[in-house]
Amino acid sequence: MTSALELRHVSKVYGSGPNEVHALRNVDLSVERGELVAIMGPSGSGKSTLLTIAGSLDEATSGEVVVDGVDLTTVSRAGQARMRRRSIGYVFQDFNLLPGLTALENVTLPLELDGTPSKGARGAGLEALEELDVAVSADRFPDELSGGERQRVAIARAVVGDRGLLLADESTARRSCDCCAPPRSAV
Repeated sequence: MTSALELRHVSKVYGSGPNEVHALRNVDLSVERGELVAIMGPSGSGKSTLLTIAGSLDEATSGEVVVDGVDLTTVSRAGQARMRRRSIGYVFQDFNLLPGLTALENVTLPLELDGTPSKGARGAGLEALEELDVAVSADRFPDELSGGERQRVAIARAVVGDRGLLLADESTARRSCDCCAPPRSAV
């Protein structure tokens, strides 16, 4: 069985010369399906960098990132975006909800971008919102939601569909709900 996520000798360097910062140095990590892994450390220790690289939002300076058996360095940017819509759920530290879309539209957007008909996407989105006890807010915009509701909408967007990997950047920092149990594999 293929691991949900593998990092092999991953390093990330920002800047160069005297301004060079090593955010990650030779990180090895394997996350199996169904496994819950917490990455902990002080501010500035590279946790968010590790997650953005694991989620294909940034590239490692060196090393390999393998998601669901696919080495991300061999996949085009469009292919990586497709993988994020299909295989990788990401809960951003600041939630990244689109202000012009309702809660439900924010949740269904990845499915619709991937070609799911709107009726099917709407059903799956409502189900995800119901699981997180925020379906009553489906037609409200992000600025009309409390912080906890925005968090749950962001989690619903990350878990909607059949994604096998959930990455959450400081998802419990402002935790105001008991809804953060991961569906499959999570980092």
